[in-house]
Amino acid sequence: MERDEFIKSLGLGLALVCTGTCLSSCGKSGNDGPDDKPDPGPGNNTATVDLSTQLKAVGDQAKVNGVLFFRIADGNTAAAFVATESICPHQGGSLVWKQADNKIQCQLHFSEYATNGSVLQGPQGTTGNTRTLKIYSTAISGSKLTATIA
Repeated sequence: MERDEFIKSLGLGLALVCTGTCLSSCGKSGNDGPDDKPDPGPGNNTATVDLSTQLKAVGDQAKVNGVLFFRIADGNTAAAFVATESICPHQGGSLVWKQADNKIQCQLHFSEYATNGSVLQGPQGTTGNTRTLKIYSTAISGSKLTATIA
């Protein structure tokens, strides 16, 4: 192979690699965050916490199977708890319940959400925006609080 042929084939190979990388990046949806659905495991569309050992006091929180559970009131009724996705839809930061401020907050860019999932404040120090959080329905059976991931 002569020098000119080698350089042409090298250039073509590099162009193919760059094109493939670009196309695989462009295949993602318009959302700049992580996959929106938590990973509850194969064939499982619920997440469960045991109220006899978890979420005993108002403000307590737990993360199970991609769901953030937290207690907002006394009593063991479904209305005393909120279950939402545990990963921020903006860029995958960890979400936590801030009882003193009555809001859910992303630990990466500090987006803030109400208990109904609505956006109180978008990400700080970055471009982009976020969407409302998914809030999952909850049910109590005995001492088990279960969220249905839909």
